[in-house]
Order: sequence, then structure tokens, then C-alpha cells
Amino acid sequence: MKVRVPQPELAEAAQWAARQLPTKPLDPTLLGLLLDATSGRLKVSAFDGTTATHSVIDADVETEGRAVLAGRLFADIVASLGKTDITLNITDKQAEITAHGAAFNLDALDRYSYPTLPPMPAMIGTVDGAEFAAAYGRVKAAVDPKATGSTYGMSGVRLTARGDQLQIAATDRYRIADAYIPWEPTGETTGGMGVVPGKVLADNVRAFSTGQLHLALPAAGAGTAGMATASRQVTTMLIEPSTFPQRIDSLFPKEFAGTAWFDAEEMADTMRRVTTVVGEGKPVWMRFNTSGNASIWARDNGAANLQTPADYEGDLDEFELAINPRFLLDGLSALTGRIEMDLTTAAKPALLHDPGDDTYRYLVIPIREPHKATAA
Repeated sequence: MKVRVPQPELAEAAQWAARQLPTKPLDPTLLGLLLDATSGRLKVSAFDGTTATHSVIDADVETEGRAVLAGRLFADIVASLGKTDITLNITDKQAEITAHGAAFNLDALDRYSYPTLPPMPAMIGTVDGAEFAAAYGRVKAAVDPKATGSTYGMSGVRLTARGDQLQIAATDRYRIADAYIPWEPTGETTGGMGVVPGKVLADNVRAFSTGQLHLALPAAGAGTAGMATASRQVTTMLIEPSTFPQRIDSLFPKEFAGTAWFDAEEMADTMRRVTTVVGEGKPVWMRFNTSGNASIWARDNGAANLQTPADYEGDLDEFELAINPRFLLDGLSALTGRIEMDLTTAAKPALLHDPGDDTYRYLVIPIREPHKATAA
């Protein structure tokens, strides 16, 4: 195999692929990157046993072929070279990497031992890559990376294609975040669902943030999902859908005892100042009334009591609840301007959203026994 490629494109492809490599795989060949040179292009692939990534770049291919090289070492070598053309001359045993004034040699790994990569499933629809990345950014805080066993699905993000919308949802028991973006079905299949591992999206969403993103999702959520742009592809095993809470959509309240309106940035700034006296997991109290201000206070390592502008209407003259400040801040960070906080009871979920935008909702459960949390 012999090819010549521009260093910037190869460095980006190799670094992206190397980030997907496992740390301590049972199969050491998974530490390699698979290079596949065919007419006019070079594909750089990585596989960790469940997720395969592919990056395709234009190349001057003198001799077609396949090779496997130590992934992180290869990526570091290519990254160290200047912005020039790189020539890869690889046999079954050796790889020679040359550029202007530089030459590196390293052993080639056994390409015949490299596992067969999972095929890309059929695409069922398309979304805008930038919108997908932004929507994921709004819900990612609700992913529980430590979830295991029967709740392992909460370590992932559920994608649901239905009609002309793609729902992107995450939950960790204590909050639910979901976002909606336009969905364009392709072919006869209009819907699909899958719980994608959170790490897969976290590692790759930036690569999908430009242009159109094509998605492959199974009808019932089990099996394999695919994500592809013009130059990059990811195929991954989905999380068993039964381990992701099935009823999250029905948990969003339809009726409320009161509603508060405030500026998201002002409330977040007030909450951050109050949390200077609060330890992790300890509550912050919020009180809304018709005075035009909300009271935000806490007592833990010290005491703080701040006022911030807020309007309120409700069945009660005032509404008080205790909240985990980190959970509230996560929801506020995805919103801007004047927003609503719909209130049910002091022990049941509160809903944050922009009344002029129905593409994002954030449901957070108050701390039901705040005095115990304070005393803990």
C-alpha cells in the first residue's frame, strides 16, 4: 500500500480515530487503526468491540491495500509533521511515513487478525448536524455516566424519530431533559428509536456538527445505530432499550399550581452566588410570590439570602421549594432570556422551558426532605 495525503487532513482523521481506541482491550489488535486505501481515497477506521468509526479523506493512491498500525503512535507521528504532503508506504511488516525532511518507521500489525467491522445499517432519515449537536448539548447534563444494571440505559441518550421530529432525551432519575429538532425521513421507514451510549455521542458529536447528519435507527430500539456525514461514520451497538425509563414522556406534568417567570441568566447568577455556602447535594430554597422578586437562600457552611427579579402567579400566595442547585443550573444553562418555571408541589417535578420555544424541556425533581439533606 502506498498513498500520499495532505498532513492536516490525515492528522485530523487519525487523531479523531485514535480517541475512539480502547485503553486495555482484551484483543490487542483493537489498539490499531485500520487504513484502507482505494481509488482516490484513504479510510481510517477504529473499533473498540462495540463502536466503529470511519473517516474518509482524499488521497493520491499509488498502490491500493489495507494495513493496521499502532493507533495512538501513528496519530502522534502524523500530528508532529508540518503542513505538507505525507507519503505512507506500508508492507505486511513495516510502515514508512515520510514528509519533507522527516521519515519514521514502525512495525505494521497483523491486518489479518483485525476483526471484521460491523456494517453500516440503512439510513432512515436526516437532520442538520449543527442542530443535532446543539440539542445534544442541551440534554447531556441529564445523562448518568455511572448507571449500571437494570438502569444502564440512563448512561445513554435516547433518540426517537417520529413524524417530522427527532426527540433527543436523557434522564438520571432526578431530572429529564429533552430537545426536538426537525427530522427528514428517507425512504419508506419514517420512524425509529435507539438509546445511544452517552460516551459515543460525547466523543463524536463535534465531528457531526456541520452539514447534514444521516441516522440509522432500528424500529424497536435493539441492535445497531449508524451516524454519518459526507466524510465520517460511526456505527455502534445500542443500549438495551428496556433499561432506559420508558415513561419519561408521561412524567411531564400537564397541570400546575403556579408559574414563575424570570431571566435565566439572572437566576443562574443568583444561584451560583448562593451555592458558595452550600456543599455538594445540599439544598437551596426558592420562594416565589407576587412581590416581583424571588428569594433564594441556603444554610450549610454559612448562610446566604439573595433576591432576584421574578414574577409569579399561582393558586397559593407564595410557593416554596428546595432544589439541588447543580441540577437547576444545568437546566438554566440550556436556556436564555425570560423563561418559565411551572410548579406543581414542593415534592413533585418543576418544569423549566422557554414559553416561546417548544423545542426544549427540562424537568427537575425538588429535594423532598430538604431538612434531612441539610442535616446530613
